Amino acid sequence: MIMPRFTLPADPAFWQDPQPFFDAALATGASLFDAGDGAIAVLGHRALLALARDPRADGHPLVEDPRHPDINRLLRWGLFLQSAPTHRPLRNAVVAGLSARRIDALRPEAAAACSDLLHSLPTQPSPDLVSHFARPLAARMFCALCDLPPACADALPEDMDVINTALNDAPDAARSMRANAAAARLLALLQAHQSNAGSAMLIDMAARLVPDTPARASDLVAAFAIDAVETTASALACALDVLLRQPSLPASIHEGRWSLEAVVQEALRLTSPTMLSVRMAREPIAFDGTHIAAGTTLLMWWASANLDARVYPRPGSFDPERGARGHLAFGGGAHACLGRRLATLVTEEALRALRLGSGPRVERSGPTAYLPRLARAPATAPLRFADG
Repeated sequence: MIMPRFTLPADPAFWQDPQPFFDAALATGASLFDAGDGAIAVLGHRALLALARDPRADGHPLVEDPRHPDINRLLRWGLFLQSAPTHRPLRNAVVAGLSARRIDALRPEAAAACSDLLHSLPTQPSPDLVSHFARPLAARMFCALCDLPPACADALPEDMDVINTALNDAPDAARSMRANAAAARLLALLQAHQSNAGSAMLIDMAARLVPDTPARASDLVAAFAIDAVETTASALACALDVLLRQPSLPASIHEGRWSLEAVVQEALRLTSPTMLSVRMAREPIAFDGTHIAAGTTLLMWWASANLDARVYPRPGSFDPERGARGHLAFGGGAHACLGRRLATLVTEEALRALRLGSGPRVERSGPTAYLPRLARAPATAPLRFADG
């Protein structure tokens, strides 16, 4: 059977609103698509959830870029790159560091950081949700999680942005040099922090590592640093961009019609900050009558699951009453993002500060223009202060 084709659309409109492109593909009745170069694109909630839970759809090895040796070292031990039998023991170590109790204990720190950033917004000539709130908040929370000095958060947003730009944008020698230097700084910082026993999280992760692994706890933290800062900032900016545009949200929450959890989960579903991640078939897989050969690259289009009208009627509308907890904004299965709990907690506290508290009431101003990146984020997101 010949698979229909789905590749990354060349139309710039895709980055602003991918739903019509997914709808057109899913209208063929298929869930697996020829993505070119032997890869298969996976679309739709049912197929993505099933393959995410299939242990044969495993991590995809790092394709090293010779221009970025230090970024390669930074990413080397990322869980999304690992496959059996390496993945499970490394994941167990990261889970030990990111325990629910440790994450939940960060809520007061998140609330304080949100309050500080909210009250600094009026000092900015042109307040922006991304650069003046989401990125510094994500950096502060990463430092709090790792027990790093708060001053370390000052340089992290710029360093993470430089690394992310080098990974996503057109090649540029000067940019690659800056990105490699940023990656090397972060690796050195975390290695020194582990050597000084300065982080309870690193200590817990190190205790769970199997004795013969070449990975150190600092390597695992370095590998998820981009997600912990840049991707968390993207999730914050995307979700808050939607939530700050809902005029009835404060009253609906205060009157009990909507819960804080429901509105945050619906905003994450609607925006899908991580549009796609990559898996590899470790063994042959038969799915929907298609034979997927071992070694096949699987492009997991999570955003198509979250905008699948068969699961979420009127998927492009904001509806906290629909019950969006089954969304795949953080992926699924054994390779799902382990930062989901922290990202959700920080988004909840950010919404409390910006719209539900007694401080200045903040709203979004102007249209949203998304960057052409698979880790979805607004290029800019101007803010304004509401009257009253």
